[in-house]
Amino acid sequence: MNKKCVYDFFIGLLALMLTLMLIIEIFINIPKEVSWTFYYIDNIVRLIFIGDYVTRLAISKEKRKFIKENLIDLFSIFSIRFYVRVLGFTIIPSKVNSSYCIKAIKSIMLIICAIKFKIRVKDEIRKSRLNFLLVVSTIFIVIGAVLISIVEGMSIGDALWWSFVTFTTVGYGDILLKTQLGKAIAVLLMIIGIGVIGVITTSITLYIINGGKKIEKTYEEKVIEDIKSMLDNFDDLSNEDLDNIVKILKALKK
Repeated sequence: MNKKCVYDFFIGLLALMLTLMLIIEIFINIPKEVSWTFYYIDNIVRLIFIGDYVTRLAISKEKRKFIKENLIDLFSIFSIRFYVRVLGFTIIPSKVNSSYCIKAIKSIMLIICAIKFKIRVKDEIRKSRLNFLLVVSTIFIVIGAVLISIVEGMSIGDALWWSFVTFTTVGYGDILLKTQLGKAIAVLLMIIGIGVIGVITTSITLYIINGGKKIEKTYEEKVIEDIKSMLDNFDDLSNEDLDNIVKILKALKK
């Protein structure tokens, strides 16, 4: 995995983390301490998103085109509070219940973060689905552990153990949850775990069936995949790069 893929994957995972936090905020009545934890995490992630967007915009040769093609990244740099303040004074009627409006804004932001996650990790998924799922599983387990540690007052060691056995659907039952929020987190973690474990099991089974042999791509397929990866960052390509791509494609066609 090259540096760009690692960086994009990191940004994608941050977007995934915000997506999960928004799902919890929308559907679950969380305690104040959890809400404040989410608030600080959200601010840190938004700062990273701002740095990412501003840096990429600065090095882009066609600013206007970059902005048009990266609207999701632009919308994702602003916090929920920013949208509440802007929309609250301009669009939302005064008679409408503010809590419903905030939930609606959070739902829109959830979609934006989910799309951002998909855009940033698509190359890594294409290259190695198994590696991607293992990393995502680790993220889910850690996030689940942190949430349960806060909600149930567990030590981080017990929370990690509980999160792991819940995600893998083993469920020893040695740790019992007391709060409704904790039980809701457990249900969400189990549902995600069932899906992820199923896909991982399928991938391992296919690997064993194929005798542990990785199906090698042809030279043409590798070249075309590299070109697709380059075109994903079209704004960063020079005229010379484009000329070289055309020459390579013409050579492959012969």
